[in-house]
Amino acid sequence: MTATSARQRFDGIDALRGLVIVIMIIDHAREYAGGTGVTDPMQLDAVSPLLFWMRWLTHFCAPVFTLLAGVSAGLQDAGHPAPRAWSWHHMGRGAVLVLLEFTVIQFAWTFSFVWPMRYAQVICGIGVSLIVLGLLQRVPVAARVALGAVIVCGHNALDSWHPVTPAWLHWSWAILHDRQIMPLWGEHTVRTSYPVLPMIGLVLLGDGLGRWLRTASSAARRTWLLSGGLMLVTLFVLFRTSNVYGDPSPASSTGDVLRDVMSLLNVTKYPMSLSFLCMTIGPALVLLAAWVDSAPPWSAPLRRMGQVPMFMYLGHLYLLHSAMLLWALFQGYAPAAFDFRAKITGLPAGFGFPLWQTFPIVLITVLALYPAAGWYATLRASKRLWITRYV
Repeated sequence: MTATSARQRFDGIDALRGLVIVIMIIDHAREYAGGTGVTDPMQLDAVSPLLFWMRWLTHFCAPVFTLLAGVSAGLQDAGHPAPRAWSWHHMGRGAVLVLLEFTVIQFAWTFSFVWPMRYAQVICGIGVSLIVLGLLQRVPVAARVALGAVIVCGHNALDSWHPVTPAWLHWSWAILHDRQIMPLWGEHTVRTSYPVLPMIGLVLLGDGLGRWLRTASSAARRTWLLSGGLMLVTLFVLFRTSNVYGDPSPASSTGDVLRDVMSLLNVTKYPMSLSFLCMTIGPALVLLAAWVDSAPPWSAPLRRMGQVPMFMYLGHLYLLHSAMLLWALFQGYAPAAFDFRAKITGLPAGFGFPLWQTFPIVLITVLALYPAAGWYATLRASKRLWITRYV
């Protein structure tokens, strides 16, 4: 653990974030493996167990990133106990993330200025959540945590509500809780890939957790993080075996043990259901309990990448997409086969590679980006550029 007068940094948090970054790269590299016609990797009757388990592993990325965004905000704000009307830093950082989602990140996925669909994905959701956190600075911390808990635990009670009129309510609910494709102008649309309501709750809880981590003793941190993580895992098992609440898609039993386990774990990600959050945040807290005060020495590369998550996020998207385009050219696809208006990646129909090749691709991507991550971490620590406060 390192500390300065302004903020306290936990190496274990950076290590956990770095681990999630590596898992995220696995997910995004895997998306190219099946070519442009890949099936839903969570469709139990249509995918191989290997594809399912690769996709399931990467479920940890979005919720852990979201929680740790709140934790980082709480650690920072805990050094400024005086209440403020709002936090311009959180609001500004959130606005930058939303802007990045629809510009730099959109282009990383499409390499196209004419692709008609915009995607409100996880970075947009975190950005909106930070804006909400910034607006709630006058609300007592305990009340914010309680609000976050109510949202996370209670939002699945609203799963069956799908308002279509009036238009403003339809739009608002699509952003908050109902994954939709919404019209913009002409052929242009926006997909609310990650409805933000549970993400807002998760950031509010993370903010409270970050404030508590700053003041709690080492023993208390380890004990309560472990207890909280195990409690969430237990709740996940109870929710999924009872099918009473927590997810709109109930688990099924077929008599095939492997498929039944896969069904148990096949929870709803868009929006993040309560079962989904228990399944992912629980193990993350257990790991954080082990690492929070003394991350293992071997995790040093993870800690370095975890210090600059947005740099790694943008870097791996551009690197992976560029590498896939070059790979397709080397495989002999003609330039005319690349269509950046018909396919989101622009890659030719039929392009892909075996799933096992995902792992060496991930290793090469991480090794290529790691030196640049160290450079950016140094630049960010120097505070020479104002934009590094937000990215």
